[in-house]
Amino acid sequence: MISVSRLFTAGCVLAVGALSSNFAIATPIIGVATSVASPQPLGTSVSITGTATDSDAGTISYRFQVGLVVGKTLTLVRDFSVDNTFVYTPTVHEGKYKFVVTARNNTTGNAATGSVSTFTFSSLVTGSAPAIHPTANPLVALFSSPPCSSGGTSMRVSVIEAGSTSPFYTSSQACTAGLNLNFLIAGMRPKTLYYIGSKTLVGSTTVSGPKVEFVTGTPSIVFPTMTVVRPLTSADDQTQRFILMSPLATTGFVFGVDLSTTPIWYYQDAKGTPLVTRPLQGGDIIMLANGQNSAGTGSTLGSFQILRKIDIGGNTVHETNASRVAEQVAAMSGITSTCQLGGTDCLIGAFSHDAMQLPNGHTLALAAEEKLFTDGTQGSSPSNPVDLIGDIIVDLDENLQLVYYWRSFDHMNANRAAILGETCAPNQGGCPPVTLTTGLAQDWLHGNAIQYEPTDGSIIYSSRHQDWILKIDYGNGNGTNDTLWTLGKGGDFTINSNDPYPWFSHQHDPGFVQSGTTISATQIAMFDNGNTRVQPAPLGLGSGDSRGYVLDLDPVNKVATPVLMADLGFFSVALGSAELLQNGDWQFDAGWTPTAPPFNAQTIEVFPNAALSYTFQLNGGTNYRSFRMSNLYTPPLKD
Repeated sequence: MISVSRLFTAGCVLAVGALSSNFAIATPIIGVATSVASPQPLGTSVSITGTATDSDAGTISYRFQVGLVVGKTLTLVRDFSVDNTFVYTPTVHEGKYKFVVTARNNTTGNAATGSVSTFTFSSLVTGSAPAIHPTANPLVALFSSPPCSSGGTSMRVSVIEAGSTSPFYTSSQACTAGLNLNFLIAGMRPKTLYYIGSKTLVGSTTVSGPKVEFVTGTPSIVFPTMTVVRPLTSADDQTQRFILMSPLATTGFVFGVDLSTTPIWYYQDAKGTPLVTRPLQGGDIIMLANGQNSAGTGSTLGSFQILRKIDIGGNTVHETNASRVAEQVAAMSGITSTCQLGGTDCLIGAFSHDAMQLPNGHTLALAAEEKLFTDGTQGSSPSNPVDLIGDIIVDLDENLQLVYYWRSFDHMNANRAAILGETCAPNQGGCPPVTLTTGLAQDWLHGNAIQYEPTDGSIIYSSRHQDWILKIDYGNGNGTNDTLWTLGKGGDFTINSNDPYPWFSHQHDPGFVQSGTTISATQIAMFDNGNTRVQPAPLGLGSGDSRGYVLDLDPVNKVATPVLMADLGFFSVALGSAELLQNGDWQFDAGWTPTAPPFNAQTIEVFPNAALSYTFQLNGGTNYRSFRMSNLYTPPLKD
C-alpha cells in the first residue's frame, strides 16, 4: 500500500448510538492509501483504503467519495460501512481525480476526513485511432474513441460477431469537443472474434469510425447447465436475443446468455450470489448483495445488507447498506431501532427483493422491518409477544441519502395475518434476519416487488403473503402515503371472470406494462405462483399450475378483467417475473420448479393466445428473475 495523504478534520455526523461519555472530545485519526501509485491508465482498478484510530471506544465506519479535481463535485461511492477499502475503477472519463475517505466513530459521532488530492487516470487513445482493451472480465472490453468528428452530437458503438450480419449497439454518449469517449462493451460470447466501431450522429447522418478487433477470453467460472426445452420459432421475438438471469444456486455469480444458452456476461461476488433487481438504461445494474454494514454486523444479520449499483463491467458505481439507511429512517421517524434480543423494533434488518432507479436519479428500495407486539395484535400480550416482519420502502437521493420512507406498520392492518401463516426462524433461508426473538417471527407481508407509476407519481407494492398489490400515494415524494387501492382477493376490485379461481396469489414481479416509452396505468402483468389457489378448500381449489397473468384495470369502477391466464404446465412454489416483449408476446420466469429436487427454472415465451413457445431452462437450480433484452444496455419494457 502507498500512503498518499493524511488529513485530520473534525466533523459531526449522525451518531448510531448514545455518546459513550458526555465529555468525549477525541476525533478519529485517519490515513488514506492507494494500492498503486498515480498515474494509471483509465480502467485500472485502484483500492482506496482508510485506516483510522480513535482514543474513544466505538466502531469505526468509513465513507468513500470520488470526483474529478476540476469542475466536479464529489460523488458518494460507498456510504458508511466498517469495510475500510473501496475498489474504484473509472471507465468513462480520464483525468485527475480526488479520493476522500471519512472515518466516523459510530458511538461518539465524531469524524475525520482524509484525502488523496490528485490521482491521474490517463487516456487509452493514441493519436486519432480508437483503442480496445480487455478488462478484468474476459467477456467485457473497454472501447476508447477519439473525440467526435466535427458537428457530432452523440456516439454509440456497434458490436458485431465475426460471420454475423446482426450487430448490437451500446447506449449513446453525448459528444463534447476535445474529449475522448469510452464505452464498456458487453454481450459477447467467450473465445469469439468481434468487430467494434463507433457510430457518430452528425445532423441526420451517422458517420462510422474505423473498426477494431477484439477476441473475448475464457470465463473463470463454471456456468450451470442449460437447456432449450422449446426451440425458438419464427413467431417468437427475434430481436430480444439475450436473457439476463439472477440465479440463486451459483457460487457467487449472476449471468446472461443468448437464446442458444451460450453465456455472454457474468458478474461474480466473492461474498455470495447477489440478487439482480433491475437492469438500467445504459448498462448499469441494481442489485442486493452480501457484505458488512455500518454497524459491523453484516455477517450476523444475514444476507442482502448491501444495496449496490454496478456498471456492465462489474465495477461498483455506488452502494449503501441496511444499517446505514436504518439510521436515517430512525432519525426521520423518531423510532428507536435495536436489532438484537431485548429490542422491540429493528428498522431495516436487510434489503429485500427489489430496488429500482427513479426518473430523477433517486433509488427506490424495499427493505424488511421486524417489530415486536404485545398489545393484542395477532393475539399478542405482554406475556406472549408476537414478532412480525413488515416492509419499509425508502427513497434515496443520488448520493444514497434518505429523502422519503413508507412504513407498512403505519399504513396496513397488522391483524390481517399472512394468508398461509408463513413464518421465519433466525437464519432461515428466504427470510430476512430475525433478531428480536429466538423463536419464530410471523412473515406477515413478504413484500417482493415495487414499481414507480409516473402518471400520478405513485408506487405499486406487492405483498406476496397477503395476496395483494397496493397502490401507494407516494406523490413523487410529497404524497400522503395512503393506500389508493388494493388489488387482489378481498381488496377493492371485483374481478370480471368465470375462472374457478380468477385471482392471483403469492404473486411475483407485478407491475404496469410499458409500451415504448409509455407505462400503462391500466394493464398490469405478473407471475401468478398460485400458492393459495392450489391449497385445499376452502382456501383454494386443491390443485393447479402457476400462470402467466395479465389484468386490465378499470380504476374508476374498480373492476379487474383478466386478459391472459396462461397455464404454464407446472406449479412454481416461489420466485418469478413477467415481461412484455417487443413483438407483443409475453415472457414469464418460473423460478422454482418442480417443488422437489432436482429444481429447475424456466423462462417461457407466451403468445397472447396463452400458447407456450420458446422455453429456456436453467437445470438444477432456481432463479429469482429473468430479463429478456435486445442488448445489455436497454432494459425490458417493464421497469
